[in-house]
Amino acid sequence: MRKNILITGLPKSGKSILLKKIISGLENKVGFVTNEIRENGERTGFEIETHLGERSTLASINFKTDFQVSKYFVDIDNLDRMIPKVSEFNNENILFLDEIGQMELFSENFKKLVLKYLDSPNICIGTLSKIYSNDFTEQIKKRDDVILVEISEENRDPTEQFLTTLIRKIQKAKRYASEPERFLIKENEVTVTTDHGIKNLKKLEDRWVCDCNFFAENNVCSHTIALEEVKKP
Repeated sequence: MRKNILITGLPKSGKSILLKKIISGLENKVGFVTNEIRENGERTGFEIETHLGERSTLASINFKTDFQVSKYFVDIDNLDRMIPKVSEFNNENILFLDEIGQMELFSENFKKLVLKYLDSPNICIGTLSKIYSNDFTEQIKKRDDVILVEISEENRDPTEQFLTTLIRKIQKAKRYASEPERFLIKENEVTVTTDHGIKNLKKLEDRWVCDCNFFAENNVCSHTIALEEVKKP
């Protein structure tokens, strides 16, 4: 099921700010965000903050380690010590990671955490740098269960509203997919009995399209996500 949301964009586009706004309204959540560390108005490093408020310094100009990004030295041990604190979750939790980036990807344990989140049945929302990529990030961007959303300074506000709504749509898609009797499938045409009436879907080339308003605006909706799951072998 397409239930993993990855927010990508250039530096200073507001990926982390957007993620923090979205998760601030969620109760059942597990994961961590990355905060800047500033001294005398200057950025000197980054810290990890878990959903429980636990903090650990990820990188600093004052460290001396074998791992460096720009002027910041990354302490992998600090990161690895925090991973067990965000590794346990239940099916009701929404998972979040800020960010799947160069600093964090020095850690093999972090890569395992990313895959654990993405492979879980839970909704996962994370941030992904647009200027850094490697085989690992390219592979996760190509996953069938990933919705990639690009953010910029210009579209930040409507993207926040879209993502908040999309999370609810995915939650609804999970419920619809668990009730296959809602779907009447006739080759390349499907009708879905939703909470708000009948929706009609058609297969065009290799994708399903829906006649609902949300799909018309965003090319994705709870009905198409659910149908993709129902039609899996």
